[in-house]
Order: sequence, then structure tokens, then C-alpha cells
Amino acid sequence: MTILLLSAVLAIAGMGAWMNRRWPVWGQATIALGILGLVGVVIVQVRQNILPPQPKASGRCEIAVSYGLANCLLGDVSDQGGTVVLLFPQRRNMDENTERSYEDGFVPALRHGRIKLNLKAVRLKGENGDLAAFKEALAQDPEAAAIISYAGMPAGCEALFPTGQQQKPLVYVYDSEKTTRWLGALKEGRIRAVVVPRPGADLRGREKAAGMPEAIFEKYYLLATAANADEVAAGQK
Repeated sequence: MTILLLSAVLAIAGMGAWMNRRWPVWGQATIALGILGLVGVVIVQVRQNILPPQPKASGRCEIAVSYGLANCLLGDVSDQGGTVVLLFPQRRNMDENTERSYEDGFVPALRHGRIKLNLKAVRLKGENGDLAAFKEALAQDPEAAAIISYAGMPAGCEALFPTGQQQKPLVYVYDSEKTTRWLGALKEGRIRAVVVPRPGADLRGREKAAGMPEAIFEKYYLLATAANADEVAAGQK
């Protein structure tokens, strides 16, 4: 791309030199345009190679959500390791920086955990409410120790996960869309916990949130378990 731009501005400058012989005013203007283009190419190269753009800082609220989910997971896992699948929506529904922020929120908790857990990112190929898309995504790692869904849950999600004392994988959900499709599975124990936005919280101010993850979580989110599932679900309507 740089070579094409450089060739273009040199061609403009060369055309200006040719025009200058017959039409001095237009020729000089074209030469000046070529010089400005060359300066622009140099500036772009300097910014890309000497002053590369800094990545956007991780979102504090996303980190807080993962903090809450990670603590639930670490309180439930046994003394064996495994893979934790982070299930994300399609790229058009969640940008790369948001995904990275959620992942960053998990790293400190797992680093200080008593067992070895590895993170694996998986992305849905369908919409968040598409049961078939969830089945396809979860089939990528059928032996996962835990699933953390940042895409909520589809209707009928009870069929996705087993129940009982030996349940595997352990399932945790962040439902940003304020649905209650997870309610039945949560009450049955197929889902261990669900994080939802706190009713009445000013979510517009989340990008400016500051402080420790636990304080941010307490301000903006609620944790639903089998014990308080109906109460939390009622607040989402």
C-alpha cells in the first residue's frame, strides 16, 4: 500500500513538472500537491513505525464481570485442572477490545487459583438466541471443565447441559441483553450462576467506571444463583 501511495504522489509531481513547461501556474500547483502527498506518506510511515497506535485500555466493567464469574468458578471447581471455554458472540456483536477486556478480567483470578485452568476463546457462528449455534460452538471442546458464556443463553438451553452432582462442564453466564432464558436451567443446577446488569444502574457511565473490580461489580451488576433466581429474573423484565 505504501509503495502504491508513493508511486502515485511521485507521478503527480512528475506530471506537475511536465505541465510547468506549458502552464506554469497549473504545473506549480500540481507539483505542490505532489510534495504535500509525499509529506503525508512520510508522516504515515513515521506514525506506523516509530509511534504505533497504543491498544485501547481494557474496559473496567468488562473486567468486573469476569471477576465475578471467575470467583464463582473458583469456588465450584474441584482439585483438577482443565479448559475454560469463553464463549463470545459473533464479531459484529462484540468487538475485539471488548473480548480482550473480558479475558483480561479472568487472568488474575485464575493466576491465583489453586488449580491450573486454561482459557480457550470460542465464538458463536449464529445469533445469541440460536440454540443450534450454541450446540455447534460447545462441540468444539466437549471435555471442557467449564463454559463461560458472554452471549447469554438461548431458549431451551436446558438441553445443552447435563445436571446432577457430577455435572460437567460447569456453566456460567453473562446476560447483557436482560433476558430470562437461563432461568429454568439455573434453577435446575444446569447453570451455576448468571451475571446480569443491575436494574436502575446508569449503564451509560460504565466506560468511565474506576476502582476495584469488586466495587464496580457491586455497583453495576447482580449475581443470580439457584437461591435467588426468581428474584433476579423478575428485575430483568
